[in-house]
Amino acid sequence: MTPTNSVPPASIALDDLDRAIIGLLKTDGRMSFAEVSKRLNLPEATARYRVQRLLQSKIVKIHATPNPEHLGTPRVMIVQLFVENGKIDAVAAALVEIDEVQFVAVTAGHHNIVVDVFFGTHDELLNFYAKLHEIPGVIRYESQVVMKLLKAEYKYVMS
Repeated sequence: MTPTNSVPPASIALDDLDRAIIGLLKTDGRMSFAEVSKRLNLPEATARYRVQRLLQSKIVKIHATPNPEHLGTPRVMIVQLFVENGKIDAVAAALVEIDEVQFVAVTAGHHNIVVDVFFGTHDELLNFYAKLHEIPGVIRYESQVVMKLLKAEYKYVMS
């Protein structure tokens, strides 16, 4: 049973106010309702309702993005996988379950799947490769260790 104040996922139409709120939350996902209301010249109750509605509808997700350089895991590796036909979804699902994997994308083009892996030691890297070799359907892969990370953020352009 769904609570009466709950909004089913993605069932709301976005208006200009929703887009403005999303724009603010993209810059600071922890922005208070009071600050949202101040910046958009709204009653705080309206800001609270709109933000909660966006969250409940799953149009907006707020999460923390760890900075690997400050967590003692400064190494990032990009792995591009070639996968057997018909096994892309299964391989991607298996990769999602590996702790070291921070990003998984099914891609069109030369590779079928691209992942970002964070590791702190060579043992952690070897552990990742051991897990990768156990996944049925992986034909081969290419890896690149990131030497200098210049930008790591995800912002979506809204029309």
